[in-house]
Amino acid sequence: MRWIVPRAVGRVARAVGLGVGVAWVLAASIGLINIGAELVDLITRPASLIVLIPGVLLASRALMLRVKVDAGTLIIVSWWRTYRFDSREVEELLVEHYSGYINRWADTDITARNVKIIGVAVAGRDRFFPATAMTNATARNLLPELARALDAPLEVMPQ
Repeated sequence: MRWIVPRAVGRVARAVGLGVGVAWVLAASIGLINIGAELVDLITRPASLIVLIPGVLLASRALMLRVKVDAGTLIIVSWWRTYRFDSREVEELLVEHYSGYINRWADTDITARNVKIIGVAVAGRDRFFPATAMTNATARNLLPELARALDAPLEVMPQ
């Protein structure tokens, strides 16, 4: 069985990662040019590359974020690593308000109310993945399908 979750899952995280990464590269480039660096220096001098690389890596990794079910395995590609869960081990698919870097871990601001993240209950432990940040509409439409693909119950979504 192969079921891929559409790109809408993680769209918020991807947009933020791309935005911050591109802004980092632009700001670093403009800053380096303002202090006298030539355009060629931006890619040929190690000091310039050290300043630019974090933004490039962040924007690149943002494009890789995804969730999919493949051959009975839930695969979540997150910011730092890829998580794999056998669908038989997933006790429940969880949904939670986003709480993280963007909103300084607040549970009641506009970001938390309008953005959801996916979690899984495995071996009695709940694990949540901010890289799966999506809009409320996406959560309502796609998470029931994901729960069916995993053959796992879906936690009632918080409002």
